[in-house]
Amino acid sequence: MKHRLILPIRMALATLMAATLVLATGQAPAAASLPSDYKVTTSVILHGSDYSQSYTRMIFIKNGWGETVGTAEFRADPMDGSPGDALGACDELADGLGVEIRMDIGSSSGFYQTDRIASTRGRNSPTCTGWVTGDIAENTPVALKVCLVSGTLEYCTGVYYARS
Repeated sequence: MKHRLILPIRMALATLMAATLVLATGQAPAAASLPSDYKVTTSVILHGSDYSQSYTRMIFIKNGWGETVGTAEFRADPMDGSPGDALGACDELADGLGVEIRMDIGSSSGFYQTDRIASTRGRNSPTCTGWVTGDIAENTPVALKVCLVSGTLEYCTGVYYARS
């Protein structure tokens, strides 16, 4: 039971530090990495014969106790009645943090720029977004990040890739 107190304390301390930074500098802090005990797993659904053709990516985040915090998905092609070129996120755990998936479409410069977001920010969990869509040219690479968010506080994964 002791372990369950650590996360709220860690989150409160991070929020206090972020608020101090905003007051001191007038700027919001950059996104931090997920806490070290959090685990990220992904799965891929190929829609062609290899990774040079379109593929869907799902991203799962679990906390240090193995609980699923949230999931996010880029769906390359329509499947099971859902649209293609679509983003969705689900917040699975009432921990005060929402789940956001961010997408950079077709960037080859190495600089990540968010072009599309699906977010549960500010909503009570458990909850999922609807599909956030928009046509993307076939076989365009997309870069994805998933962030746990609350106010100006953000804990983000590294970048994962898929292809429309």
